[in-house]
Amino acid sequence: LVSLNNGQVVDRRIYKDLMEMLQTTKKEGLNLLICSFYRTQKKQEYLYKNKVNQYLNQGYSKTEALDKAVFWVARPKTSEHQLGLTIDIVSMKNQRLDPSQEKTAEQQWLIKNSWKYGFILRYPINKNSITKVGYEPWHYRYVGKVHTKRINELGICLEEYVKMNK
Repeated sequence: LVSLNNGQVVDRRIYKDLMEMLQTTKKEGLNLLICSFYRTQKKQEYLYKNKVNQYLNQGYSKTEALDKAVFWVARPKTSEHQLGLTIDIVSMKNQRLDPSQEKTAEQQWLIKNSWKYGFILRYPINKNSITKVGYEPWHYRYVGKVHTKRINELGICLEEYVKMNK
């Protein structure tokens, strides 16, 4: 892991490309905020338990709450954030983690250009039947420039790409 200037950490392998992407967006007048980086086990446990409890409080059974929670928050030890290869990026003007994020100029730029820096939009809107995760227009995963170029050209998600390359 390597520290960024705000004290957060990411996997060393994404640092150079991430910094390049952030510098480019800044030059283009876009204001990004990376709101989530590497997560510890403890942090992931907290987020997951919190989401499960939200569903329990809505009256869902324990089984239903666990199933619904995992659609939005990865079970501890399965989160890409725990690898340090994933970042959540939002617009400074709209810091909500909801579908409205995709309408911002920052997200539109990222959707079109993040692949050039080795990042993919991890959970695209039309792929949740494959990814089994809800649409998150702020969640970007680093897979490297070689792979993102191909994923972008084919218009596929990571699961499809991995399956295709087995």
